Amino acid sequence: MRRHKAEETSGSLEHLAEVERLLGQETLNRRVRERLEMVKARALGQEVAQMARWCGRTVATVRYWLRRYEAAGVEGLRDAPRSGRPRQADAGYRAALERAVSTPPRELGLGFDAWTSARLARYLAEQTGVQLSDGWVRALLGELDFVCGRPKHTLHHLQDPEEVAACEVTLAAVHKSSQRGPGAVRIAS
Repeated sequence: MRRHKAEETSGSLEHLAEVERLLGQETLNRRVRERLEMVKARALGQEVAQMARWCGRTVATVRYWLRRYEAAGVEGLRDAPRSGRPRQADAGYRAALERAVSTPPRELGLGFDAWTSARLARYLAEQTGVQLSDGWVRALLGELDFVCGRPKHTLHHLQDPEEVAACEVTLAAVHKSSQRGPGAVRIAS
């Protein structure tokens, strides 16, 4: 039985240090990280079929990435440019988005306290000239590890602390009197 070329190569241990260094980077793309893990496992002598099982890919896919690494090194593990229209949200837009989200709107001279994706889209369109829909702004926020949610509106800032404390005392007294048992009658004074 003939072995595939990717299975014949035992992996190069001299490249293992470079692979380990790259795997230590926190900003490494998750897809490239998975492929580097394949290269590392192969360099350590792991069988291709076993690698395919633990990474959830087919044997052919694992062989493909090993061959790409042999031919082009780490650059061969990166995704090829996608076809279609280029992204409008370039690095500058993303940086502006991150700055805006990290700054309270009032500090930017805006008349509201909380960002929404619609407000962010409008603000960034004014700042960068790039118009994106609210949905794309939410998707970008997710990619940047920001969490979108609905603001919780409260009236705590309008309440008098002394009156709140007096109400809590009254409620505690009512709760205590209601625990006297069934049929208990309280006589008003």
